[in-house]
Amino acid sequence: MDGQGFPLKDPKNQSDKENRMSVPGTWNSYYDWSCSGNYAHDIVTFNTNGTFSDSQGGTGKWSSHDGQLLLQYDNSLHTAYEGTVVDSAIVGISSTFSGLSGCWYAIKSTATAKPSAERTQKHSISGEPVK
Repeated sequence: MDGQGFPLKDPKNQSDKENRMSVPGTWNSYYDWSCSGNYAHDIVTFNTNGTFSDSQGGTGKWSSHDGQLLLQYDNSLHTAYEGTVVDSAIVGISSTFSGLSGCWYAIKSTATAKPSAERTQKHSISGEPVK
């Protein structure tokens, strides 16, 4: 592991360095726990030390390798998101130990794009029931 909690990478492999460097920052995340096309919005901040936080108060750890991102919430559901990072976009799937599964995508806050319409969800981005 390097000093930021990432697996050691081949210093000659520039794509590893570029993928890891493209993730830290603030992302507009859109998640849909039923993959029905009804996405809800959240803001997720990825820190360079391998931790993240979201605008709903959730926190956890993340890592990336070869263009793949994995993040896991620090909650009892062990909510996990996996996705493919391409430039300023991420697309992937999510799941919890309680059986929820979903779809998600994120756009880096510096990117310009028009996301799909926002809808309310029965579960928060971390998989907890919305009160």
